[in-house]
Amino acid sequence: MRLGADFSHYGLDPDAYAAKYREWHYRAATCPKISPNETERIRAFRQAFAKADVVIAEVAAWVNPLDSRPVERAQNLKAITEALVVADELGAVCCPTVAGSFDTTNPLAPHVAPHPDNFTDLAFDAVVEWVRRVLDEVKPRRARLSLEMSPWTILDGPDMYVRLLQAIDRPGLAAHLDPANAIRDAHLYFSTTALINRCFDSLGPWIVSCHAKDIIQDDYPATVALREVIPGRGVLDYRTILRRIEQVSPEMPLIIEHLTTEPEYAEAANFIRGVAHEVGVTA
Repeated sequence: MRLGADFSHYGLDPDAYAAKYREWHYRAATCPKISPNETERIRAFRQAFAKADVVIAEVAAWVNPLDSRPVERAQNLKAITEALVVADELGAVCCPTVAGSFDTTNPLAPHVAPHPDNFTDLAFDAVVEWVRRVLDEVKPRRARLSLEMSPWTILDGPDMYVRLLQAIDRPGLAAHLDPANAIRDAHLYFSTTALINRCFDSLGPWIVSCHAKDIIQDDYPATVALREVIPGRGVLDYRTILRRIEQVSPEMPLIIEHLTTEPEYAEAANFIRGVAHEVGVTA
């Protein structure tokens, strides 16, 4: 396993950015936003990370490919296409995005926002169509387009993931696994080991990268209200996660995300490395 973190917000030059990951003893990284036209910058990032022996795990495109407004949807599909082009030029592992949402009202996270049509055949067919369109246009040679699960989108668990992978049927598509995103009810909350094993049993051949966060029930449990927390503070079975990652590939990236301070990242990394040591996995 190659542990890494999302430092894309630092916006450093390529050598300084790679050095930041080496300083933290990470072996996988996310990439800052780069345009496909910035050929020299792409080359500089590729060389800096190769020299540092840090794998570029992802060039992300967190936009909404199902936006029901034609102009916005076209812009978002262009952003995904361009991110995949950059990922392929960098030799990144993947370009992660989401299946998308028909919502147009949520300004914070429209790409994963609730909408009643997100769970319909219309949504399924729309995801198949846009993913095929992007992959047929880019035809990636090295990087893979990958989708992330979300409980408010059609891609809400491993069973739907397999259905979409089989329906899309393109070699450029892979699976990106964030187990916290698959916990959507009380039953799954108390059976994360079984859920993680089911994800890897179903998606193992397709999984190319993973995200690391944790999840916990809010303080007052009258309803199922889950929130993200630092790895180790929630209910996810990280021993099983790390074992299963290593079984798929010792080189698979595991990226810590959604934290805001260096002490938070240090806590998460220390926890994951501690668990990795317990189960005999290199982090």
